[in-house]
Amino acid sequence: MKLSSRLSTIDSLINAPYDVIWDCCCDHGQLGMALLKRGAATQINFVDIVPALMDELKNTLIRFSDQQAAACQWQVLCQDVATIELSSSAKQLIIIAGVGGELLLRLVQQIIANCPVKLREQLSFIVCPVHHTYALRQGLQSLGLGLIKEQLVQENNRFYEVIQVNFNSQQPLTATGSEIWQHTQAQRYLHQLLAHYTRMLNKDRGYFQQVLDDYQKIVIN
Repeated sequence: MKLSSRLSTIDSLINAPYDVIWDCCCDHGQLGMALLKRGAATQINFVDIVPALMDELKNTLIRFSDQQAAACQWQVLCQDVATIELSSSAKQLIIIAGVGGELLLRLVQQIIANCPVKLREQLSFIVCPVHHTYALRQGLQSLGLGLIKEQLVQENNRFYEVIQVNFNSQQPLTATGSEIWQHTQAQRYLHQLLAHYTRMLNKDRGYFQQVLDDYQKIVIN
């Protein structure tokens, strides 16, 4: 099955060896199945809170395993992503996509809160929110996460930011992004953001004026 532009971009960022990869809320497990097929980690965990979705995915994975020898192990977990607990020193990557930035941040915050401090150096995230990316970026900054890589993706006339972070990176993560503005359609995306946050001034001028000011500082060559 061909991956969407968003999932293909996430897949392209996963080139370092991981022991465990967590595919959370990522379009019916399509990304995790692609990672499973190419042996991107020793184990792939699929996590979502919707029972029917996870039962269907489990059946699909069983058929997939019967048809070909999987390069790594897999597990389907029907649970809240926020309850993920990392109890081993394995190198782990958690991917969360397809949810809003505010919810995504709460999930990351809770996962980190559940994770012993000594294990955090082995933990990385790739996140792709559907909106509220500015607030998400601020929150990830406050957690002490640094940027590994970020890309802007255009899919079905919408733009998405894919952000890869961990605790070891010395590259700062900015609230408005840095590498994403190299995209060929970056100017169009910036215009959309400026228009959106101008409209939002009517709701909370004190907060959204600062957001608008930050985006207005961006210069695209």
